[in-house]
Amino acid sequence: MADYTEIGFIGTGVMGGRMCRNLAKKIRVPVIAFDMDMDKVAALSDVSVEAAPSIEAVVNRAEIILMCLPGEPQVRAVCTQEDGILEFVRPGQTIIDMTTATTDVEREMEKLFAKKFVDYADAPVARGVSAAEDGTLSIMVGATTEVFDRIKPVLETMGTDITLCGDVGTGQVVKLMNNMIMVMNVSAL
Repeated sequence: MADYTEIGFIGTGVMGGRMCRNLAKKIRVPVIAFDMDMDKVAALSDVSVEAAPSIEAVVNRAEIILMCLPGEPQVRAVCTQEDGILEFVRPGQTIIDMTTATTDVEREMEKLFAKKFVDYADAPVARGVSAAEDGTLSIMVGATTEVFDRIKPVLETMGTDITLCGDVGTGQVVKLMNNMIMVMNVSAL
């Protein structure tokens, strides 16, 4: 499958927990996860997701780390706070943010991680909880072509429509456009 031996997942809430479950069931490498509510991670033990005691533990072991957080403030905190991802990353790792956030925070994080020679992609999702449950999410990715090609097999464990939208931040732009079209259709109906 890949040139990585372990994948990390941070944020196993309503969407992230279901996404992490599909990842663990379909990927051929161990998955280690962290959440502020460790009961949510424990609920994934039946698919052999290992609970990490901290963000540091996830980052120290995984080559690819996915995040699925409530929003922009949490992305910023998990990445930049003391004991956050940036403190522990090493060259060659890849961070994938699957949070629905803003283009600004994604581009800011990309620059911070690039200084540490770490690749970064934004990959927000669409289609809701049931699609997260059955692994049929639509995932809109902002990344370089090289990074996209490397992470696509990981994303395919969670979604059926994986689209490279452009550079980092464009995944968020396309996600917001998708949401606008959906709201307009609902209003029209």
